[in-house]
Amino acid sequence: MTMLRLAFGSLRFRRGAFIATFINVFAGATVLMAFASLLDTARGDGVSAADASSLRTIAGAVGGWGLVIVGFGVASTTNLAVRQRQAELALLKAVGATPRQIGRLIIGEGMVVAVVAAALGVVPAFLIGRAVLAALSRTDQIAHDVAYQIGSLALVAGLSTTLLASLGATAVIARSAGRVSAREALSHAAVESRAVGKGRVIAGGVLLTAGVGCALAIATALKDEGFTTLSVAGQACIAAAIGLALLSPIVLRAVALPIELATRRSAAASAYLAVSAVRERTRQIAAVTMPVIVLTGLAVGTLYIQMIQNDTNAAEGIAVTVEDRGVRTLNLIIIGMISLFAAVVLINNCVASLLARRQEFGLARRIGATPGQLLRAVAWETTIAATCGLVLGTVSAAIGIAGFAYGRTGAVSLDLDSTPYLAVVALVIGLTCVASLPAARRSLAVPMIDAAGPARR
Repeated sequence: MTMLRLAFGSLRFRRGAFIATFINVFAGATVLMAFASLLDTARGDGVSAADASSLRTIAGAVGGWGLVIVGFGVASTTNLAVRQRQAELALLKAVGATPRQIGRLIIGEGMVVAVVAAALGVVPAFLIGRAVLAALSRTDQIAHDVAYQIGSLALVAGLSTTLLASLGATAVIARSAGRVSAREALSHAAVESRAVGKGRVIAGGVLLTAGVGCALAIATALKDEGFTTLSVAGQACIAAAIGLALLSPIVLRAVALPIELATRRSAAASAYLAVSAVRERTRQIAAVTMPVIVLTGLAVGTLYIQMIQNDTNAAEGIAVTVEDRGVRTLNLIIIGMISLFAAVVLINNCVASLLARRQEFGLARRIGATPGQLLRAVAWETTIAATCGLVLGTVSAAIGIAGFAYGRTGAVSLDLDSTPYLAVVALVIGLTCVASLPAARRSLAVPMIDAAGPARR
């Protein structure tokens, strides 16, 4: 009970530090409950077997991988928020808190945020779910007389998933924080660990391998399976994207040296500061790169897979059926909702990571760095993070696209319109700029003496 009261007190004192986590949990719960409500709708009175099957298919397709993406997004933001508190956790260990007590504190805070955010997501989930059903009715995918319902399945899906995602993320961080001694915690409080966990590397490798395996299956055994082929192609993109997102800290650290060598002759202080931040704060920079990978991989992969399907059907003289229109609608829904969530994660991670660096910026200004140099350094960091994310996201999308293209047309190289890809690139660049530069200016607006003192969040 004492640690629970301490958790509530910490939340009251550190409201700003938990805003990003709250928004991501809220958005994730809303997305999951909105589509899970289609399962409740399918169980309604007067719903035909065909309509019920369509509703369950859409809810399953969006909710299945949506659950994975939402859990990944919530976990990454929770991870970032907790890691920014290393000094506080080190102080607790130094004054006698046990690893179990610290674990209960971190988990208690995460559960409070998750419960409140998920509960507040019920109303917007109702509105979004009803809008999705209306869109399906307008495109004649569902009968116009189907009544929208939101019930136990939607509530259980939203609450349980967000709670499990938050619990998993906080439990891992709590265990990591509890393993070090008070002396080690204090000595490393201001320094981010540069090691990438073996579990993360293994999980990333497994998911990347699964994505490649799905692409190979499409190109061989599942080339003519209709909706199943499209579905597995999407799974290839998503699995590869999440796998590469988990491995992104390794990639960022690998590109830091070439960038440092390339910018060394320019002698620009901002470039040096940016490369140093990428090298020493890889995990914080990766918090921006990861949602870029997921957003790019999902959006580009789904758009081009659908384009290949449409062009191939037109070339073969295949008439567009009701099922084809349903698949197009489903793909648009998947792109819209999950990409929106990935964009929210991207913006929140950008803002949270930069606002937490006020003390670092203050110390840099005390030793001679100007606000202009620091702002340009943030621009360099954002460019590096976004570029790595775009490249890795493009690779993950290419895995699914190549497998689907070969299975559908017998060729990997296709003449496709570059406009959708450029639109996704422009969207990512716009989101990162809109999120990072104002947050950096806000951090630099704090007087140098105040910023260099203990960080307040």
